[in-house]
Amino acid sequence: MKLLLEDNQLSAIKLADRIGIASRNIESNIKKLKELGILIRHGSPKNGYWEVTLIY
Repeated sequence: MKLLLEDNQLSAIKLADRIGIASRNIESNIKKLKELGILIRHGSPKNGYWEVTLIY
């Protein structure tokens, strides 16, 4: 979440590289966060950005 707040255009692959886990795990976590309404994707997959709606 912190990385997305710093750079809201990060992809799952870039997030995985920075955190050091598989991009598949990132994609799974993003899916859960989207279902909970914590993350919202605006725009296209290539040119879009993430909105974090809830900060803990």
